Amino acid sequence: MNATAVSNSVVDSCTLIYVEVDQNSNKVWQGTVLTDGVFIAQWGRIGTKLQSKTYQFSSLALAQNKFERTKRRKLRKGYTAAPILTKNSPTKVNLKPQDLDTIAAKQIEYGKDPRAKQLIRYLVEVNIHDITSQTNISYNSKTGNFTTPLGLITPEAITQARDYLLQIATSPKKNNPSIRSLINNYLRLIPQKLNHKIDYQIFSSQSEIQRQYEILNSLSAAIDMNSSNEEQNIFECSIKRVPGSTLAGRKIFREIRQIYDSTINCNHLSAKYKLRRLYQVNIPSMTQAFTQKAAAIGNIKTHWHGTKASNLLSILKGGLIIPPASAVQCTGRMFGNGIYGSEQSTKALNYATNYWDNSADNTQRVFMLLCDFAMGKEYHPTSRSSSFPMKGYDSTYVKPGTMNVINQESIVYSTDQVKIKYLCEFI
Repeated sequence: MNATAVSNSVVDSCTLIYVEVDQNSNKVWQGTVLTDGVFIAQWGRIGTKLQSKTYQFSSLALAQNKFERTKRRKLRKGYTAAPILTKNSPTKVNLKPQDLDTIAAKQIEYGKDPRAKQLIRYLVEVNIHDITSQTNISYNSKTGNFTTPLGLITPEAITQARDYLLQIATSPKKNNPSIRSLINNYLRLIPQKLNHKIDYQIFSSQSEIQRQYEILNSLSAAIDMNSSNEEQNIFECSIKRVPGSTLAGRKIFREIRQIYDSTINCNHLSAKYKLRRLYQVNIPSMTQAFTQKAAAIGNIKTHWHGTKASNLLSILKGGLIIPPASAVQCTGRMFGNGIYGSEQSTKALNYATNYWDNSADNTQRVFMLLCDFAMGKEYHPTSRSSSFPMKGYDSTYVKPGTMNVINQESIVYSTDQVKIKYLCEFI
């Protein structure tokens, strides 16, 4: 929408969208009324430059009448209101990247170590870059907002869209008329630029489902970040580099390198990586919850947890999470909805290098978390017929060779069963 249409003289406005897969339609209509009796209509394919027409009326009432009549006509044709956050929405706060950088450096304790501070800055940058490069979301460096081609959508729309995406992912793709309806509903909630031609096969691949899942995560994170400001305590954690200049630091480094080297699977592509730097991590809320849980159930084991660099900022902000049971992910959860770790270093490191989802994105720096897992009473599965988590057990421990699983896996089903100890960087 042009600058005139979003000025302070706006009296009323709306954005309507029309998505019909069978008709190859992915259209938007925007109407705006100004105080001087001007009505502006814009229309076109979502993500392209919109056509525009301006009407000048002798009174505000006539402009509003034209706006309402046109809007009603569009709604009768099947257009629906786009769930876009408005300029004055309470969740829309301008948080620029330099603001997030400042907040992170101020609130994350890093021991005044310049390398740790540089790491924090990198994690902010790669978080933003991942959102804009891996999705259809754009980033405005002046306002600090992540948006779809039509704007930042509402939290309610994201929640509903997750449900539609799950249904799309789990429904039979062939000869299923409901798929078209689900795709129409989804794209009306998450407006985005698509190819010139769209059809029901747009979500036929698992990679596209995963991409849409990342779009929803990115939009949700964007709303969270834009709801914050420098006065709010976003980060409550510390990340301090283990110094190589001290005897104690060198001892810790050697011990962890030994843990890593001793569990490398040479058949993994990630086996080529070497431990480069080590950072001690403490998230007080996570540590406190883990201490209480571990005291109750015991059986603490050291495990690796791999993740992309672009996820680390959110982990420092809130710790590890268990995705909702309805979450759609390519990296499946064969042993239930929980937090996965492994005693085998390169098994976990493959997740940090995107090996498992075949994304082939090796531009990010490579990190892995070394964690304590409170395993408690372990269930050792022997067949795929089991339902996870198994009743009466605190965790699942999968031995290599079980159920065609090549590498060891451990799964806990509560966030208080994991404590992050170290962030390890590899080259």
